[in-house]
Amino acid sequence: MFEDETIDVACPQCGYKNSILVRELEESAETHFVCRKCQAGVRIEADEFKHRLDQVLKEVEDLEREAARDAKRPARRPRKGDFQI
Repeated sequence: MFEDETIDVACPQCGYKNSILVRELEESAETHFVCRKCQAGVRIEADEFKHRLDQVLKEVEDLEREAARDAKRPARRPRKGDFQI
């Protein structure tokens, strides 16, 4: 779902925010990249990111299920007391 999205990762040396594809973090336990500003090598352990992404995906699935369930229910007719003048 989020494979083509990017996240910004700050370089530990210069603080420059490098954009990394979520797909790269999902594919392996570690991701390596070179900072675009200072050329420092950066290593990211993706375990915590994967854990948080799994939580977000679960929440999205729950919201989709709830929305589908609500869509099946007939709409409640407004009552006289629902309106304020």
